[in-house]
Amino acid sequence: MSVGQLYRLQQIDSEGDDKSQRQSEIVESLEVPEDLVEARARAAEAELQLHDTKTRMRAIELEVGSLNTKLKANQERMYGGKVRNPKELSGLAEEANSLKRHRSELEDAELDLMLRSETQEADLAAQTALLRQLETDWVEQHGALVAEKQGLEARLLEIQDLRKEVRSRIPRAELAMYDDLRARLGGVAVALLRHGMCQVCGVDLPTAEALAVERGATHFCPVCDRLLCGGG
Repeated sequence: MSVGQLYRLQQIDSEGDDKSQRQSEIVESLEVPEDLVEARARAAEAELQLHDTKTRMRAIELEVGSLNTKLKANQERMYGGKVRNPKELSGLAEEANSLKRHRSELEDAELDLMLRSETQEADLAAQTALLRQLETDWVEQHGALVAEKQGLEARLLEIQDLRKEVRSRIPRAELAMYDDLRARLGGVAVALLRHGMCQVCGVDLPTAEALAVERGATHFCPVCDRLLCGGG
């Protein structure tokens, strides 16, 4: 049995398995990371809240302006000399007081909104800075992953060709046995025997059996059932 060739095939297949696994990991990693998605959402929410606060401030400013216009007209009527009826003057005075109270309430609300907007602007600045850093890191990481993925794809094509070449030199019956072992034993059909020890499961073989393996005899590990290949 061509144990050496089977071990060579095992090395090729193991490398292919490892690189395929890494390729799958990279494909998954190329998706936008969760922390970046969350940072984008937080920045967008902070911007929306600030926009809402400033919209309310502008609405209050317009309403205060309207109240000032009404109050000015009220005062002109009260003190312009055209209104002399006491009852009408009393009504104008009540209207003026009502307008002033409402303006004061709006100005208090506007002050609260101004303080809130300052806090929100600071929060938006912090969220934006964090988002920019995460975006920068992601662009760099993404570029590195894409480059690694391209390298893996190229190597996997080489492995595919090399695997076909090696398999073509191995008898069909041995390939069938090898494929069966790989399917049953987690992808590793052939284990290297070094210093009398199976390099997969760690069991020590009796000296006579180890020597036979080193000379090329067909022997399976008594513990993990893999085909053993002498490696010194």
